Amino acid sequence: MLVGGTIVVAAEMRSVPTKHLTALAFSATAGVAVEYYDFFLYGYAAASVFPAEFFPSLPPRQALVFSYLAFGAGFPARLVGSFIFGHLGDRIGRKSSFLIGLGLIGGATCSTALLPGYAKLGTTAQVLLVVLRMIQGIGLGGEFGGATSLLAECAGDRRTRAFWISLANLGIPIGAVLASVALLVSGSSFTGTGWRIAMLCSVVIVIPAAFTRAFLAESPSFDRLKQGGGIERVPSLGVWRAHAPAICLIALIGAFQQMDGYVSGTYVISFMQSAGIPLATIARLLLLARVADALGVLLSGPLADRLGRKRVTVAAIAATAVLSYPFARAAVSRQLGVLAALQFLVALGGIGMLHGLVPMLAADSFPTRYRYSGSGIAFNASAILGGAVAPPLLAALIGPDPAGKWVFMPGVYAGYAAIAIVALRFLPATRTELDVEKGPPARP
Repeated sequence: MLVGGTIVVAAEMRSVPTKHLTALAFSATAGVAVEYYDFFLYGYAAASVFPAEFFPSLPPRQALVFSYLAFGAGFPARLVGSFIFGHLGDRIGRKSSFLIGLGLIGGATCSTALLPGYAKLGTTAQVLLVVLRMIQGIGLGGEFGGATSLLAECAGDRRTRAFWISLANLGIPIGAVLASVALLVSGSSFTGTGWRIAMLCSVVIVIPAAFTRAFLAESPSFDRLKQGGGIERVPSLGVWRAHAPAICLIALIGAFQQMDGYVSGTYVISFMQSAGIPLATIARLLLLARVADALGVLLSGPLADRLGRKRVTVAAIAATAVLSYPFARAAVSRQLGVLAALQFLVALGGIGMLHGLVPMLAADSFPTRYRYSGSGIAFNASAILGGAVAPPLLAALIGPDPAGKWVFMPGVYAGYAAIAIVALRFLPATRTELDVEKGPPARP
């Protein structure tokens, strides 16, 4: 609810027992980890395998751009998925929507692993690659809204509420760590059959994750809303009428995190390879970054509970933008020790910290009847603005020789950072934020 320019955390949110909340956090994290394992594997393959596998008839630079465009097809699909699953989650329930999305992305990933390349199917292979990517994106589109809604509504009015909400995205770095391990273990075979085997291995995680989600309990806030007849008829459209500014602002803030995640986690593979860094070394750097990502998520909640969401968010964005300059320069000059340290810090702040902070900002910007839809739409719109735009843009600007054009990378970081910080300035404070800032309490 908006009161005098301040978003008030609704009094309807009463916390559930810690035992139940812990089980919920585990099940949500496990499912998200599976889906992002699949998602990041696709990104790694798009950077190192797909240009030759699916676009061999094009010059190397164009093949890389088209490979990233195929990768980017999943981002508008994620937005479609956020509308579909937001509607289901805010009308039928969070639990069933959460389970369906997992099945979609698992099936699409396994089908991609078995898809013949251009040599056998020609342009049909390219079309099917994009179609499967879009199905994968639709399934992923419901993840953020579901995890954020369940954790926010079950954490209720706890003093450590920010910490619990931050766990909505903990599965992302865990899934990314698993994908990096798969890339590292595969080694040089990843560009042959290794990427297919790694994608098929996701079945081992999908089955137990789906089983765990099947036993999730519905959130108490949604149950009360449903019993009281407060369900919106078309929530994924109604949220635009009631909360369009919040959706746009959160999307612009989250776009920085998405840009950093896909630039330093996927585009950087081809960037470093062009600079002469071996794929095995890149895999180790990515694994280090994923550990930093997970650590950033775990740090974001306690810091936000103590210092305030906005303060920590601004600090994380600004520091990452500044570090992007020496990061790109170290990659081009192949200063591996410096590069490893900077890769860790860029992932810690710009990806990990924001992975935890964006769910907090999103959860408190929407009431229960719109939370699944609003959070999911904002987050997946940010994925289009950041993840779908930045990698192909940098691939086109820098090309296969980064020596004289690497400065475009920190330039992109600076542009996204400026937009995110301005958007954050206009996002209304929440009641919990005012408590941290020691301002006057908002009256419900």
